[in-house]
Amino acid sequence: MVGAALAGHFRDQGWQVQATTRRREQVDGAHPYLDLAVPNLDLPNLVLPGADMVILAAAVARIGDCEVDPATTQRINVTGTLAVANHMAGQGSHVMLLSSDKVFDGTLPLRDRYDNPSPACAYGRQKAAAEAGILALGDKGAILRLSKVLEPGLELLTGWARALALGKSITPFNDLYLAPVTVDLVARIAVHIADERAAGIYHCTGDEDRTYVELADILAASMGCDPALVQAISCEAAAMPAAARPRYTSLEMKVEQSRWGVAAPEFETTAKAILSRLADIKN
Repeated sequence: MVGAALAGHFRDQGWQVQATTRRREQVDGAHPYLDLAVPNLDLPNLVLPGADMVILAAAVARIGDCEVDPATTQRINVTGTLAVANHMAGQGSHVMLLSSDKVFDGTLPLRDRYDNPSPACAYGRQKAAAEAGILALGDKGAILRLSKVLEPGLELLTGWARALALGKSITPFNDLYLAPVTVDLVARIAVHIADERAAGIYHCTGDEDRTYVELADILAASMGCDPALVQAISCEAAAMPAAARPRYTSLEMKVEQSRWGVAAPEFETTAKAILSRLADIKN
């Protein structure tokens, strides 16, 4: 989702973009083949285009998948990712890794970018290891940590909208939190990093953590639905692992605001920007 959005945004900004694919049937001049899951990835013999900027967006980001199959997901999220990073940096590319708030344990809000990683799940540990590899590239490496990225096509949101449109209830969690951002904001910061060949750690996050119930309430209101259709449930009661439900996901954005004038957006602003585009499903 994020990778496709970034490719389109960079093209709009005048960049020449090639986006890799692991699906053989989609390979063409603009989509070279690359599968990070291949063991012992032999990059010198792969035909990857030269690039001024490389954005590492491919990952297995589902926390449950990383817990169930840590070996395969480690190969994609760490081993393969860093193989590409090191190979491309060696060819003169600047490399940007898309990372996650899950490099922290979720016990504190607005985590500082220089706090030591404290992951509480396999996905977070994998992202922390990948971050370490990117930082080892020195001035050729950048990390962009993201909190929850929302866009109208997300299955959760479209499912909610369809149910509400039919007058059916939805059951969001009242103890699962997010500090959401849009893909447009992610792209905006990524372009700044690319334009400046900036190195180090950068953040893209909402200004505070709120519950999924509050997100669902905004959707119901935007669709003119009965608010009683939003029926909160507990993710703890649903036996969701603690590592998958951190209390806090927000990150501080002091550098982004002072350097590029990009502040963490308010929860309502992001939610309304996304959910208003789902309201026509009711019709």
